[in-house]
Amino acid sequence: MLDGNRLWDDLLIHAGFGDKAAGGAGDHATASWIAGELSKVGYQLETIPVPVPTFRSRRCELVGQGSSVEVYPQSVVFPTPDHGVEGRLAIVHSLSDAQRAAGCIAVILLPYGRHAAIWTSVVGPLLEAVTKADALAAIILPFGPTGEIVGLNSYADRPFVPLPLAIGRPLDLPCYAAMASAGQPVRLYLSGDVETGDSPTLVARMARGDRWIVLSTPRSGFFTCSVERGTGTAGFLEIARWLPRAFPAHSLFLMNSGAHELRFAGTHAALDLAPAPDKTDVWAHFGAGLASRARTEIRGGRMLDVADFNRICMVTPALREAAGAAFAGLPGLDDPQHVLSEAGELSTIVQKGYKKAFACLGVNWSCHTRLDLPTEVSRSLLEPVIEAHRRLIEVSVHGK
Repeated sequence: MLDGNRLWDDLLIHAGFGDKAAGGAGDHATASWIAGELSKVGYQLETIPVPVPTFRSRRCELVGQGSSVEVYPQSVVFPTPDHGVEGRLAIVHSLSDAQRAAGCIAVILLPYGRHAAIWTSVVGPLLEAVTKADALAAIILPFGPTGEIVGLNSYADRPFVPLPLAIGRPLDLPCYAAMASAGQPVRLYLSGDVETGDSPTLVARMARGDRWIVLSTPRSGFFTCSVERGTGTAGFLEIARWLPRAFPAHSLFLMNSGAHELRFAGTHAALDLAPAPDKTDVWAHFGAGLASRARTEIRGGRMLDVADFNRICMVTPALREAAGAAFAGLPGLDDPQHVLSEAGELSTIVQKGYKKAFACLGVNWSCHTRLDLPTEVSRSLLEPVIEAHRRLIEVSVHGK
């Protein structure tokens, strides 16, 4: 059985490594810790380098009319010169507004939502439109539950658009509106150095029988990411400790991938090392936001001790019935769905031909913000989700 105390302790250890942007110090520290934990169990480790663009910033802010606001550089960063980019602000709500961004710094107001990626969001077409209109730069205000800066997954090999691009804080909208209304030039600074770092993918093996069980989870992410990455990491480690005892005749393949927020680059780098689909009894992928506390939004809201149901369990057809039984009683996960394209790494895995594969993921209230901290989840919400993963793995292999 699983150790709930250790599961929770691992989530807290994970939080202690801080910001986990791909290729950064927190990402590397987390990778070293995970490698150490897997080695203790007896797995043989291999490290797959995953080159990633990193950004060493000097100044990231918008300045104008005696005020300034923080902005967050969107990866892959297209930096400004040290003296910034100067222009008037143009507020853009929709594609029909894009032309007004010509010669200006576009401020793109995204509709309210739980935003997580550029390419699956309405922001992609808006960015392409303001770029075509010859905007000087763009700032995205991703309106959502927190009002804070929201990191957005993007491409690994190039900026999403060839102009300086930043994420602003929607709660700062009054300041943006005042600057835009004044019609005076403002200055955007995204100055710093784009460098090449490494967000390695860890591969762990325990070779025994002819049949394989595969376990995977991504590692890198935005800010502390206690719900987004911590819940899956803690679950991954706990199941990794349980597997050798539960399946002594099976070989085990584990993958802890880097560069998740860069279009899953770490998974792509190591996927061909996995055992063949016809030798794999089940692939269990631990996605984002497995469990988090729900919140109300009335007059500032309050945190509840029940699960946020904005999550999904995706399965291949062969596991649908078993998954429904394993995740019964867990809101959002108890009605398994087909595998969604690019909702995490699972669709890439399934395309390789794995017939028994599943992944749970959620987009929690604070996803991709600085507020994604251990207080957003509890042991009582996380433990039953990891136990459901254990049950489904067991049924997938033993068929009972």
